[in-house]
Amino acid sequence: MKYFYINNAKFNYNLEFLNNSYKERWKSNLPLIEYCETIGITVPHYCYHKTLSISGNCRMCLVELKNSPKPVVSCALSAKACLNNGEVFTNSPLIKKARENILEFLLLNHPLDCPICDQGGECDLQDQSFFFGLSKKRFYSFKRFVTDKNIGPIVKTVMTRCIHCTRCVRFAKEISGVEELGVFGRGLSSEIGTYIDKIFASELSGNVIDLCPVGALTSKPYPFIGRNWELKSNFSIDASDSFGSNIELFLKNNKIIKIVGTTDPSISRFPWISDKTRFSFDGMFASTKILNPFIKTKTDEIRSVKWKTLFKHICSILYFHDHLSYHFAKQKLFVICFSSSISLEVLNLLIILAKKFSFIRLKRVDQSKINNDSELNFLTNFKKTVFSKLNHSNLCVLLGINTRYETFPLNLKLRQRFSKGNFKTILFGSSTDLTFPTSYGSFNLNLVRSLVEGNNAICQELLNAKSPIIFISSEITKRKDIKVLSKLLDVLKFQLQLYHNNWDNTFLLGNELNEAGLNYLSNFESISEKTVENTGILYCLNTSFETPVLKKLVELKLLNLVRNKTSLPGFIFYQNEGYVDNFQNLAQSALYVSNFLNIPNNSFFETTGTYLTTGSFFKKSMKVLVSNTQSKENWQILRKTFGYTAEVVSLYNNRINNKIFFNCKKFLNFQSYTLFQYYAVKNLTKFTSIQTKSFCDYNVSFDKYKIKRVNFFETKLRLWLDDFYIGGKDSYSKHSLVMINCSKINRLKSSNFKFI
Repeated sequence: MKYFYINNAKFNYNLEFLNNSYKERWKSNLPLIEYCETIGITVPHYCYHKTLSISGNCRMCLVELKNSPKPVVSCALSAKACLNNGEVFTNSPLIKKARENILEFLLLNHPLDCPICDQGGECDLQDQSFFFGLSKKRFYSFKRFVTDKNIGPIVKTVMTRCIHCTRCVRFAKEISGVEELGVFGRGLSSEIGTYIDKIFASELSGNVIDLCPVGALTSKPYPFIGRNWELKSNFSIDASDSFGSNIELFLKNNKIIKIVGTTDPSISRFPWISDKTRFSFDGMFASTKILNPFIKTKTDEIRSVKWKTLFKHICSILYFHDHLSYHFAKQKLFVICFSSSISLEVLNLLIILAKKFSFIRLKRVDQSKINNDSELNFLTNFKKTVFSKLNHSNLCVLLGINTRYETFPLNLKLRQRFSKGNFKTILFGSSTDLTFPTSYGSFNLNLVRSLVEGNNAICQELLNAKSPIIFISSEITKRKDIKVLSKLLDVLKFQLQLYHNNWDNTFLLGNELNEAGLNYLSNFESISEKTVENTGILYCLNTSFETPVLKKLVELKLLNLVRNKTSLPGFIFYQNEGYVDNFQNLAQSALYVSNFLNIPNNSFFETTGTYLTTGSFFKKSMKVLVSNTQSKENWQILRKTFGYTAEVVSLYNNRINNKIFFNCKKFLNFQSYTLFQYYAVKNLTKFTSIQTKSFCDYNVSFDKYKIKRVNFFETKLRLWLDDFYIGGKDSYSKHSLVMINCSKINRLKSSNFKFI
């Protein structure tokens, strides 16, 4: 029986490292410093990080090993190798003296900037020098000064504070894939920089702020705002992509000071977030927002109203349409168009409202033609399915998707898999830099047809590959030839199943937070030009006229290409978090809108909602900020609409039943009623497709050899996201000053031929 000792504590070596249990197998590859932390022993360190490679240049993690002539670094030693009948001391007199000397050398050229440093209160060097350092100073000679580097609008550099732990250098090389940071010079002249004057052009550059153990790399947009002990932390989710990554918000005086990433078990154990997630929150509270309800008439007269007057105005319009419907008179539609970022609770309220009045139509802004009969068409379990299959695959096909900017957690996994070797990525669409080598296929969908016909060289790679994976962007589902593409993908899936047993590795990736929730809850039609022309009232919920369909209609009207002026909507209810810009005024004048109602609603962090992400996880965003303006939450506005409807509207048009109208005066009863559909959706099934062999008793067949001769549209598979910082589906990033500055700098180094 083998034993080992750590600080005179006895451990069984066989039980710790030679155990065949799957739960204990992870200890075999741990470094000594991490194994000590698992048993409750903390070893101070600077350069070591769990997600980065070993460098061992800070020398702070020294431990004493029995029969060793000198102390050894614990981050570079394997725990299984050095603890075989060994004794380790992490707090011996030799180690204490060594730590004092190491800290003294680290602090030789470190300036006394603690009172003005943004890292104060959460600085590792400050804490460890207090516990392990000397109380006096013995160096009064020449002090080194390093010039600060300009590496972009995100990260502020004070390079004199740098202790050369090289965390930022390893992050740039191993994680972000943008190798623009490095160490140049030797000895006393060593510096960390970009070699030549250029910025750190990475969408993940803000993570080096959290990685830096000292105050050398801090936040440039928000310096000198608050200390760590003054901030209150709350947890929320990311609203800028379809994964909903877990984040932590730090608040001070009901304002967001900073956002950092946290570990997300549903996606990854790494706390990386994008710069858009970290710094775009100032756009939610931009000074250009109009957070007061008002009515703008056709004569450009703006009249500020109270909420009670606004609700009565809305309900009187509902009463007028309901009265026409009761007398079977010809009427126009009341269209509520919404984006894929609204919560499931608000979506349930809209469904109830549409069931109550037959003239109300629910339309989604994005034109999605996906078949939502099967859950596997739009839901993907990334934790248990995609990432596990990706580790055993050696070929990945990306169909019209830029994983670097659209789904950065997946891009990190693809880069991590590529670094292990024996992995190839083929991209169909516009060429772009994914931070790892890729092969480019065709720019249109004719290549998919050639794959099905077997007339392409990639067919051999798909057949010879080990568990190939295909990722498809949800933007492709907006094409008019999506039915043909879906048919060809089904045939390709059938043919690959002949060579790969039970092959089903085709995954659809969404672009918005609750896009999968909309597909899972119901089949909503998309808004079209014909729908807008037959609309009397257009209710824009969390959407703007910058969307392609509405923007195209306004441009056609400005070009005088719309013949019938009376077919355009006469009323516009605009509920878009208070973002009212010049284009909305232009749209009102172009569409001959008689009344424009601004209904201010709260931002994402000022409301509570539940969302179904692309990774098949229900995630809840809690309210972390209290609104200081007159804006209200979406569900509050709809609830008040129900309440005033009960007072001023006669219930003529109950299309479903006469019990759909309930008592919304009691808050608890109202909340339990509106959540019944959400809980039914959440608990009814467990994300298992009915078209698998284990759950399907019948044969799902199709005419795989009788495909009609159809033509694809010869249009290019363009990447819809041309600007990562201000070009997303959200409405607040384009109003963020930080994102605007990042976009300006990014455009300076780009060209007009970026997507070719």
